[in-house]
Amino acid sequence: MIRLLITGANSFVGESVEKHLKNHPEDYQIDTLDMRGERWRDADFCGYDSVLHVAGIAHVRANPRLTPLYEAVNRDLAVQTAKKARESGVKQFVFMSSMIVYGNAAPVGKRRSIGQNEPECPANAYGRSKLEAERELLRLSDAEFHVAVLRPPMIYGPGCKGNYTTLARYARRFCLFPNFPNRRSALYIENFAEFVRQLLQSGEGGVFFPRNAQTVSTTDFMREISIAHGKKMYFLRCFNPLLQWMGRLNPIRRAFGDMVYGSDVPDWPGNYQVCDFSQSIQRTEHNA
Repeated sequence: MIRLLITGANSFVGESVEKHLKNHPEDYQIDTLDMRGERWRDADFCGYDSVLHVAGIAHVRANPRLTPLYEAVNRDLAVQTAKKARESGVKQFVFMSSMIVYGNAAPVGKRRSIGQNEPECPANAYGRSKLEAERELLRLSDAEFHVAVLRPPMIYGPGCKGNYTTLARYARRFCLFPNFPNRRSALYIENFAEFVRQLLQSGEGGVFFPRNAQTVSTTDFMREISIAHGKKMYFLRCFNPLLQWMGRLNPIRRAFGDMVYGSDVPDWPGNYQVCDFSQSIQRTEHNA
C-alpha cells in the first residue's frame, strides 16, 4: 500500500486525485494537509511514500503587485515542503507546475508547438514562480528522493474554474461562435488523476507532460459543450479576420491562441486516457 500525503486542502486537482485513488482502497492510504498559515510545519511527514504538492496561488491576471505572493506560495512554500518531506524519509515528491512555464499562447493566427528541447520562457510572475520552484526542487532530487515535476496544459472537469467555465457559460447562453482553427493541448481531470496514480505506482522522478491524446481547438470545446446540452450552436468563419486583427490582446490570445505539445515531447508510457475528448466533455457537463 502506498501512503500519500496531498499538501493543499480543498483544491480541485487534489480532491479529484483523491477521489480517483479511492477507487483502489487496497492500494492507497491518503491524507490531506492544509498548507495555509504555519501549522503545517508541525505535521509529521514520516511514514509517507509520496507527497503530492498542489498548494499554490492560481494565475488570475497579470499584476506585478502579486509577484511576492507568487514567490512565497508557488516557489518558497513548495521548496520548504519538499525539504521537510526529504528530511522525513519520503521517497517521492510530485509538484504541480504548468505548461505556462513556456510562456503565452501564440498570437491568434500563428502556430506554436512546444518541442522536446523548447526553452522555458515564462511571461509573467506566475510562470516565473513555477519555473523557479521546479529548478530548486529538482536540485533536491537524488537516488533516495525522487522529484516529479508535472507540466500539464489547461485542466478541466466537473468543478473546475478558469477558461473552461467561461466557455461553458457562453455555450449555455448563446448560439453563435467563431469557427477558428487554433490548436490546444488540454487535460481532462480524470485522465490526469489516472496519470498521477500510475506515477505514484512507479515512484519515478523527472519532468512530465501529461495531456489528452487529442489536440483540439476552442471551437471543438464549444461544439462538444453545446452537444452535451442538446443545444444548436452555429460556428461562423466571418469572425476570423477580426480575431486575427485583435490577436495580440490577452483575452483574445488566451481564448484563440495556439499552444500545443509537439509529438516529440515524451508522454508517459502507460495508457492513462480514461476517456476521449467527447466523453470528457459529457462527463464534465453532466456532473457540473
